[in-house]
Amino acid sequence: MKLTVETVHIKDLQFGESTSLRDGVLYVSKEDILAFAAGEPCFDTLKIDIARPGDSTRIINVVDVVQPRCKMSDNIDWPGVLTDDYEIAGGGVTRAVEGMGIVLCQNDTYWSRKWGSFDMSGECAEINPYAKMPMLVIEPLTPADADFREYREALRRVGFKTSVMLAKATHERAADSSETFDNSERHPGLPNVAYVYQIYSKQYDTQNYREPMLYGNAVPDTLPLIMQPTEVLDGAISPCGGFRCVTTYEIQNHPVIIELMRRHGKELNFAGVVITVTSVEAKHRNLVSKMAASLLKEVFHADGAIITKGVGGASTLCVGAIASEAEKLGIKAVPIIQILNGKSNLGVECMISDHNVNSIVCSGTYYHNFSLPAVETLLGGPEDALYLSGDDGVIGGHKIATGDPAKGRVRSTYMKQVGLMSQVGFSYGMAVDY
Repeated sequence: MKLTVETVHIKDLQFGESTSLRDGVLYVSKEDILAFAAGEPCFDTLKIDIARPGDSTRIINVVDVVQPRCKMSDNIDWPGVLTDDYEIAGGGVTRAVEGMGIVLCQNDTYWSRKWGSFDMSGECAEINPYAKMPMLVIEPLTPADADFREYREALRRVGFKTSVMLAKATHERAADSSETFDNSERHPGLPNVAYVYQIYSKQYDTQNYREPMLYGNAVPDTLPLIMQPTEVLDGAISPCGGFRCVTTYEIQNHPVIIELMRRHGKELNFAGVVITVTSVEAKHRNLVSKMAASLLKEVFHADGAIITKGVGGASTLCVGAIASEAEKLGIKAVPIIQILNGKSNLGVECMISDHNVNSIVCSGTYYHNFSLPAVETLLGGPEDALYLSGDDGVIGGHKIATGDPAKGRVRSTYMKQVGLMSQVGFSYGMAVDY
């Protein structure tokens, strides 16, 4: 399947009376976005701000970052999420806006410890791609009794509608750059390399919330699926359950898929993508790993495979099991993982003990700690909000920790900072043994 992504680079982001692109500046009308929220009964209204690089600003309760994108060809934007109509994503022409992002914040209390944050200045901002461009920050204000499931999915819809609206505002402007992704042709003599993409989904949520993230459908206990690489880049996967070291922006610009696409026909044949989810039970993990390896061997005829994880320890075990089964079939498998304990070492903490898996890439450590200075502006929550990290927060209505004032000096971890760690490699960090 062939996908062309046309990119418009903007110089600045500002509020305006109408949503439009003029002289390289993208103007955003708050009223246009509020009109989206008016159709969502669980929102009273939205608080909408712009955060700029270098500002003394902290954004909290971040659940997602989205790039403005829309279809230029006759295709559906975000099939299964913004429409009940379905089509397979990944074909035609897509318009992307580079130079800004849309930050979605969710300040309800359910599993609040899972939300991320990031500063627009300071130590972490220096290594954070999201702190280097203006961000449109959307925070819904909602009744206390709103259902958290409806709240999450409504916020996703508002964010994605905003994404489409901003991209459409650039329609009359010629693209600054264009890139076509197409791996349909096979090149004899080049190795076949496939990608196993383990997506993070809250299929095991304690309140039985099954996140509808694959074409707007939940994926609990899903067995391995084959997808076109361009589907992933073009809206087939759309998380809404909360930041866990991957954002929609990262999926739209998926570095593993894009890099393999760019090398297709030159250094390798990009054979395709296998989608898996984390297996919590060992029995399911055993089946998934064998099925995934079989698809790599029998369908893609892969000589090598790159495997990335979702989040946490169970995800790492699944990635290790798939890599091990692939190696047994003669496929060179390379997992990309993160280390859980920054005070230990890679040999102990990688959690993959299979001796036939002898090549592992580490893209960072979850719990490297930062001490961040006080800020002048707080977005994504009320002025008196607390900074929740680790096991702070409210679960099942019970407060288990208080946290620190979010505008003040706070301690944070690598995992908490949106943009510092990415499950798919969209970040600058790595773990190093000394």
